[in-house]
Amino acid sequence: MRAGSKHSRAGRLIEVGIVAAFLLVMLYIASVFVRVSSGYSETVESPDYVVRLQVLNGCGVVGLAARVADRMADYRDGDMEIKVVDTDNFEIRKVVRTFLISRREDLRPAEILAAKLGLDPGEVVFRPLVNNHRQVSATLVLGEDFETIRLPGKSGWE
Repeated sequence: MRAGSKHSRAGRLIEVGIVAAFLLVMLYIASVFVRVSSGYSETVESPDYVVRLQVLNGCGVVGLAARVADRMADYRDGDMEIKVVDTDNFEIRKVVRTFLISRREDLRPAEILAAKLGLDPGEVVFRPLVNNHRQVSATLVLGEDFETIRLPGKSGWE
């Protein structure tokens, strides 16, 4: 009889172990379900405008467009997000004053950017790009006065 009682004890221990493992698995599944169903949400303020910016060097200073693009790349605040999508040289090498061209009929994003740069928003002009494959929404043409424009720094616009 003793041998039978050992088997029943061992059997009970196995049953208790299986039930405990089952309960742990169910608790884990329930906790995952609660996390997924309640979700993790974070409020992210999206900017009013996204500007896909082309930076062109119009004054002939070697590497200027790339340096300015680096300072402006991936800038984001409550008003706008800037994505630099192209840098190149402007067809004219002796541009005296830096200016901004809107590639979209809605001038507002380019005007806001002009104000941030310290340019006159009233001087933003609209000129659409033919074959605008990069979906450029504004073009910044750097002139000989490039040192006077305000660029974003670590703590915002300088």
